[in-house]
Amino acid sequence: MKKLLWIAAACALLFGCSKNDDSTNRNCSKPENISIDQINSASVFFSWETGGESAFEIEYGERGFSLGSGSVIQTSQREYLIDGLSPLTNYEIFLRSNCGSDGFSSYISAIFTTLENVDLCNTPTNLALVSVSSSTIELTWDENNETAWEVEYGAVGFPVGSGTVAQTSQSNFELTGLLPSSTYEIYVRANCGVDGYSGYSDQLVVTTDGQ
Repeated sequence: MKKLLWIAAACALLFGCSKNDDSTNRNCSKPENISIDQINSASVFFSWETGGESAFEIEYGERGFSLGSGSVIQTSQREYLIDGLSPLTNYEIFLRSNCGSDGFSSYISAIFTTLENVDLCNTPTNLALVSVSSSTIELTWDENNETAWEVEYGAVGFPVGSGTVAQTSQSNFELTGLLPSSTYEIYVRANCGVDGYSGYSDQLVVTTDGQ
């Protein structure tokens, strides 16, 4: 019995076990297995298994917040980057499927704590589009006292860490060899050598022109 109680407590405190709302919608399958993939002082990147659905609602806030009072995001992705968080703070994420006319599924949840803000490597900010053509995207961002960066991009919704990566020492950069009429998701982080990498910038989503 003690072992069962310990397992239940560990699941609730460390992994944020699935948490259902009061009603179960059998016409809308809930997502499964939230995975916290990357945490820094101001952001979290996480993913999940879809459960067979294609649209989702995320609600998050400081741990213990009441559902309905948090920040709400609608997405068709199976991973998401939340930024603008406070360092050394406990947060809770609630996730459910959005099945349109069939309503919402029950929730699953996860708990995480942001890291201490250590300014060894400054995250680039204000990632913005300069120009776009059918095969190129030109970007710019604020340097924040750094001198080298890593640009990562891929088809919209790609998991960060699996995209195409380019290194640059310029805060203006052009992506080339892109496909026309295609939507790309882009991130930038500073490369600080022995001090490692900064957090990722906010995502920038751009669609190339048609031919």
